[in-house]
Order: sequence, then C-alpha cells, then structure tokens
Amino acid sequence: MTQPQPSHLDQRDPAKAGLDIRQAVEAEIEHYGRDLHELVLLVPEDRWDEFLRLSGCEPRGETAEYRGAILRKAAVTAVVAQEGF
Repeated sequence: MTQPQPSHLDQRDPAKAGLDIRQAVEAEIEHYGRDLHELVLLVPEDRWDEFLRLSGCEPRGETAEYRGAILRKAAVTAVVAQEGF
C-alpha cells in the first residue's frame, strides 16, 4: 500500500452526520478496497467502546481487527487512516 490519502469522508457534509461509528469505519474500509493488509484506521477514543459494541469486535488492548483492517483507539475526531504516526 502506498501513502494513505486523507479521509474521503467530508466531516462537513450533512449527509455524513448520521453515520454511526461502525458505519464510518465501514465507509473508510470500502474506500481502501481490497488492500487492507497494511491499513490502520484511527478511531476516536471517545467512540471506541461504541464501535466495539456495534461491531462485536474483541479488543486487544487499544487495537482491534475488523474486516482485515487494524483499528487503533486514538485522540482523533473522526475515523482516519494512520499516516506516519
């Protein structure tokens, strides 16, 4: 995988406002397609428990695997791909 592009979700778009955190993660995964083996998505720490509940994922510390991507609890405001952290 090359450098991840910034999140394709425009947080200012009112149509995106109704997405729950699982749907936001799903949208990011769909955006990246099949090349998920190196994809790390940062999930807002204040919505981490909500994501785990909605997805049924079992966490391993502050990470979880979901549909082939690694998710990491982080101090971000939206679901974004990890870049150079």
